[in-house]
Amino acid sequence: MRTSNMFVRSLGVHVPESVSVEHAVREGWYPAEEAERHRQLGAAVAGDMPAPEMARLAVLDAYDRWDESAPRDLDLLLYPSVWHQGPNGWQPQHYLQQHLLGGHVPAFEIRSGCVGMISSLELAASYLRADDARETAMVVSADNHGTPLVDRWRMTPGALIGDAAAAMILGKEYGMAELLSVNVAVIPEADAVNDGAYPLFPPDATVGRGLSFSDRHEEFRRKLLEKQGTGIHLTIQKTMMQQVEQTLDEAGIELGDITRVAFPHGRREDLDGQMSWLGIEEDQTTWDYGRRVGHCGAVDQFIAFEHLLATGGLKAGDHLLMVGFGSGTSVAAAAFRVLSPRPVTKGSRA
Repeated sequence: MRTSNMFVRSLGVHVPESVSVEHAVREGWYPAEEAERHRQLGAAVAGDMPAPEMARLAVLDAYDRWDESAPRDLDLLLYPSVWHQGPNGWQPQHYLQQHLLGGHVPAFEIRSGCVGMISSLELAASYLRADDARETAMVVSADNHGTPLVDRWRMTPGALIGDAAAAMILGKEYGMAELLSVNVAVIPEADAVNDGAYPLFPPDATVGRGLSFSDRHEEFRRKLLEKQGTGIHLTIQKTMMQQVEQTLDEAGIELGDITRVAFPHGRREDLDGQMSWLGIEEDQTTWDYGRRVGHCGAVDQFIAFEHLLATGGLKAGDHLLMVGFGSGTSVAAAAFRVLSPRPVTKGSRA
């Protein structure tokens, strides 16, 4: 979807301190041979801070960087999430309404896996374009995976699981960056990639079954070899390439115009394949940052975006391409042009 005159007014984050791989190896949490093979450096760990509180801090960070308004002036809040947010039957967006927004702001939780932030940008932009009176929308996501059902050091082969939050404010007026295009597609025939052949009922969490993508991916590979072959992997790659091509075409730019590409913070082996089909080098990616904080649910590309802005990795006139993959299976892409990053003025709202 081409998103004409849609701007990033602000971008806030909350990224906890990382626990190093060296520490995890010493504690026996992470095998030393895995550390050497996969080149991961650490994972951001939030301790016992609830995910919605992390989200609240990211929202405040976003408004500390944009002091022209207040959270209660929003026209829409979308809260994508990946892992459990709080008590069963409770929704995290209401926490933000209670502590920041007030009850008049339409607020919804979005469940579309690790592409949740990117897919929510498409929804938010569409919502703003549908009514001239609507001015700003926020997309915010947070996950704390440090629960008994997740082993962040072994859950995903070759990758580590981190905790983080990010909040992006979209608006129709000039901002720090322009959202040029965003697209999301679902590949329903790949639904079994992450289900592990487990029954749909009762749900895993209600019976205390832990989450291990290693086991689930192995089960999916077994079923492919027995029944379907491996063509579905080609379908996923082809669909992703189509999403990128469509996004760049709608943005009016080419791959050669892209300064940096933000991928999910995953396995090095996956990154090598992604760099190959995009024809880019490692220093154009966010790999070096991602391997220090881990895969943080739906916010990887957004905390990497903030990191690039904060460290001078992106400047006015540069283009950022986000590429996303989610269970289901879904793929996503978004293109941004950096305009004039605003200076950080922290402390204006404690």
